[in-house]
Amino acid sequence: MNKQKFRLSDYDGTIREVLESGGEFRIYPSGTSMLPLLRQGLDSVSLVKPSGQLKNNDIAFYIRENGSYVLHRVIKSHDGVYTMCGDNQVTLEKDIDHSRIIGVVSKIFRNDKPFNMKGAGYRIYLLLWRSFFLRRVFFKLRNIFGKRK
Repeated sequence: MNKQKFRLSDYDGTIREVLESGGEFRIYPSGTSMLPLLRQGLDSVSLVKPSGQLKNNDIAFYIRENGSYVLHRVIKSHDGVYTMCGDNQVTLEKDIDHSRIIGVVSKIFRNDKPFNMKGAGYRIYLLLWRSFFLRRVFFKLRNIFGKRK
């Protein structure tokens, strides 16, 4: 079987065109950086064009200086410059300029069903997950108990 790798760079222009025209573009994130919220192969997100400066907790789709595409959460926002971090990470990515932002997540789909981003469960998740102390404790416990299997 010949598996061709899907490269977002091949569709960058199309994504931007759809978002600029007021449309939504659905992507299926790969990788583990947004676990436990987004699971590769199971979840997808709809992107829209940002309407102004992003806010803390927004999930942004952006391009790094090295050309890689990333879907991470806004941790800090100041004058169009952002600090980002994946939910499954503790290392901050600082000084992301607004010009690098392609889109912002407007909807999450879990197993192809809409996920309530305004519900109590998601708000509690954000409250707890924003604490890097709790996140580090969780990762440490996961490593300890994961090794026992």
